[in-house]
Amino acid sequence: MILFGVSLVGVGCIRVQISRGNQTSQADREAQLRQIAADYVLNQDLAQAQKALDTLNVANPAQLLVTLAEQDINAGRSPEEITALARLADALGAHSARLIAYLAPTPTPSPMPPSSTPVPPSPTPVPLTETSIPASPTTTATVLPPTETSSPPPQAPRVQTDSAVNLRGGPGTVYPVIGRLQASQEVDIIGRNASGDWWRLAWDGQGQAWVAGTVVHVLGPIDTVAMAENIPTPPPTAIPATPKPTDTPTPAGPDFQLVGKRLWSVEENGGWFDGPSVHCGEKRQLRVIVLDAAGNPLNGVTVKAALANKEEEVTGSKGPGIAEFVLGGGQEVFIIRDVDSRSVTSDYASGMTTSTSAIPNEYLKDAGYCTTDEQCAYFKTQGCDGHFSWDVTYRRAY
Repeated sequence: MILFGVSLVGVGCIRVQISRGNQTSQADREAQLRQIAADYVLNQDLAQAQKALDTLNVANPAQLLVTLAEQDINAGRSPEEITALARLADALGAHSARLIAYLAPTPTPSPMPPSSTPVPPSPTPVPLTETSIPASPTTTATVLPPTETSSPPPQAPRVQTDSAVNLRGGPGTVYPVIGRLQASQEVDIIGRNASGDWWRLAWDGQGQAWVAGTVVHVLGPIDTVAMAENIPTPPPTAIPATPKPTDTPTPAGPDFQLVGKRLWSVEENGGWFDGPSVHCGEKRQLRVIVLDAAGNPLNGVTVKAALANKEEEVTGSKGPGIAEFVLGGGQEVFIIRDVDSRSVTSDYASGMTTSTSAIPNEYLKDAGYCTTDEQCAYFKTQGCDGHFSWDVTYRRAY
């Protein structure tokens, strides 16, 4: 019999503030990271620092702090800024050999006190002869066998995924798909990009193979993973010609069709496993991904929430083709405008709830919260209520 339990962790409901403007620039994000690190050094409040990092909505913020600190060392920035970044990264569990050496105190040699007493000259050594060497009793040394220590070899950093995901020729969705990482397959990590949200893998195929950090689990230490060299230049994005009104075909069905709905995994939502027990995450997000007819991310599409305040969000504000909402008890969405501000028809997406009892078993199984209907039924009586996140994917029909 499989013992299945659910450990509830008392976590406060963190409401993520959604930016409605353009995406934060790299320079702004680096300035915010330095300010968060400086505040942490002053108040030593790690929880406050973690909450501030969460608002940046970046993958692997601890690793990003390590990368920024190493870049500041190369650029010759002030030791106070570098030390603050390194100490916050260390508090979050991210280290590198370079930062450990940077933070290590430099020993100061103690000066010799002056002496008024002259140092006598060293005596001239007298060579020993057979007659001057005193006889000593013969002793037998007992040689002890060397002590064998059995320590497990260090685990290489690697990735694993719950379901098949795309591998791309570079760190971003603008690069072409070159392969697939299958469910439960483990592959070693050999590099990262500057922001630490894409991993370069030791892949057998030709050229470089990259996977997004948001769709995989990272196993083993990542402190020693260096930034990859010779990252290929992103391919140019073709600007589609604006079609004439008479050139727009009439699609069969709605203009934007619902092609996928997925519950985030335990780890994606900020939780973790303790044996068979599930520790609940703290996130409550609804991410709407909009693609064109060829499957490429589509920015500038307006998505409307149907419940609560009926917010409108535009894709591209949270990544290529992505709009994001904060879930309360749940949300339903549909698309109202295309990139040219033209009104469109859309499938209606519903059922994205944060109520455990209302989530169908197949979604809970796919996300790893349970593996059988019996376990799912028990899980629904225990917890993670109010702390689930969803992905919804639309594809334009023309």
